[in-house]
Amino acid sequence: MSLFKKIFTKKSTEELKQQSRFDYEKATKSVGNRSSLGFRLRLANRAKVNIEKTFLEAVKLTEEYELLKKSYLAGDDTIESPEPPRLVDSCQLISTDNGVVISFIPEEYAEEIFKLGCSYQNCVIESDKAISIAQSILNKICFELDINKEIDVLEFLTTEDNEATNGDVESKMPSS
Repeated sequence: MSLFKKIFTKKSTEELKQQSRFDYEKATKSVGNRSSLGFRLRLANRAKVNIEKTFLEAVKLTEEYELLKKSYLAGDDTIESPEPPRLVDSCQLISTDNGVVISFIPEEYAEEIFKLGCSYQNCVIESDKAISIAQSILNKICFELDINKEIDVLEFLTTEDNEATNGDVESKMPSS
């Protein structure tokens, strides 16, 4: 591809987000069309990654917020109270074998996942409940995309729990 063509075919991030939203909406309207199954599966897998990235973003922002809040409460400075974390965008950048793509999930799902990550970070819910709620959201997306394949989400929380449990068991075992 010539340099001239490459420069003028680059799309802005905003255009790519709109295209991602359009692709999702198009895929939900073309359910039952066998030829689009691969496309819909790709969107479902991107939605899984989007959910996980949104969850982790919420966890990170909540942790930063709590640290700021503690320093605000501990200090005598007259600074403004920090704003609680909030979802910035329902689109996420995802690295694939073919480069970076933008994944879209509906705003209400992204908002729910973000709140879920905040609740998890604040220890309001446990990992199994977070996994269950996130899984039900991904299942809704898969249903909308007419995907009958089970796609697991937030598997890293299960791994963390297993490692924590194994560590607890090992530390409680009597030494010989």
